[in-house]
Amino acid sequence: MAIIGPREIILGFKAVGIEPVYITDPKEAVEQVYSLKREKVEVDGESLNKYAILFILEELAKEITPEDYKKLSADPLPAIIPLPSHMGTTGYGLSKLKTIVEKAVGMDILS
Repeated sequence: MAIIGPREIILGFKAVGIEPVYITDPKEAVEQVYSLKREKVEVDGESLNKYAILFILEELAKEITPEDYKKLSADPLPAIIPLPSHMGTTGYGLSKLKTIVEKAVGMDILS
């Protein structure tokens, strides 16, 4: 797992084994997500995604264009999960989660 956001907000995640990626600029965050999605590791001769989950702060995630988001979420792994910051939620993460659940289940069960 990795988390993308400003150093002062995400540094604590390192203590629980989540790799922090320090970014403050939304454009740089999108480039970093693409880069992290491309990272692979070899396991028993098989090339696998290095990360299964990429957390990104909502403030950065909401700046991802719909076209980029579609490309980034085309593959099941790594999953891109928006998280609220210490300032609270913007609602972006919940709206993305609702969209994913609607696609999987066929209806909105979170309302």
